[in-house]
Amino acid sequence: MTDVLRLENVVAGYGRMRILKGVSLQVSQGELVAIIGANGAGKTTTLMAICGMVPVMSGRILFHGEDITNLPTVDIVRRGLTQVPEGRRLFSDLTVLENLEMGAFQRRDRSAVEKDLEACFQLFPVLGERKKQLAGSLSGGEQQMCAMARALVARPSVLLLDEPSLGLSPILVRQIFDVIEELNREGTTILLVEQNALKALQCANRGYVMETGQVALAGPGRDLLEDEKVKKAYLGYS
Repeated sequence: MTDVLRLENVVAGYGRMRILKGVSLQVSQGELVAIIGANGAGKTTTLMAICGMVPVMSGRILFHGEDITNLPTVDIVRRGLTQVPEGRRLFSDLTVLENLEMGAFQRRDRSAVEKDLEACFQLFPVLGERKKQLAGSLSGGEQQMCAMARALVARPSVLLLDEPSLGLSPILVRQIFDVIEELNREGTTILLVEQNALKALQCANRGYVMETGQVALAGPGRDLLEDEKVKKAYLGYS
């Protein structure tokens, strides 16, 4: 399989503080890859470094073979890498439709954008019902759906998801993961950071376990589910 995203010994952080201490990972075309780990392990920082929002001090990040290390975020998005950030970060005083249209701000193919908006409303019917409603008035689950749809309107070749199930009820968690798996089946390559290690590894082709800014374990999702260390530390049983 062809790697579409590769990190090679990436060291990154804020000021003099190194959060990532030599992270290497890869995501191949069509894969769903999960990153799990405790709070503070460097999961979100990894996504932020990929998107150019945290400076990389050494190492490099390749996207479709091109070195995108420390490129401006807008240029990285233009190349087809889109992130759904932790906490959703919607424009709360704009409508659902206006938020989705913000995802297409770099596109000029208006007729194709309209088709993609309709596809999002088919994927998330509740957004179609509430497209004129202010995003800030949506429930937590609906806001997460809106954030995912906004990213999809950008037509990413790789979708980065940061804690999509955070703060949601078990029913909504299932719904969100059903959508994530459907997107992946339809061909979207996904790199998923998720605190729900069980759900993440159940749907992932491969997974990485991060500890204190480094990759501690890596392997197929199903194999990591059976790893005794993963069971004890992240799944709550052994």
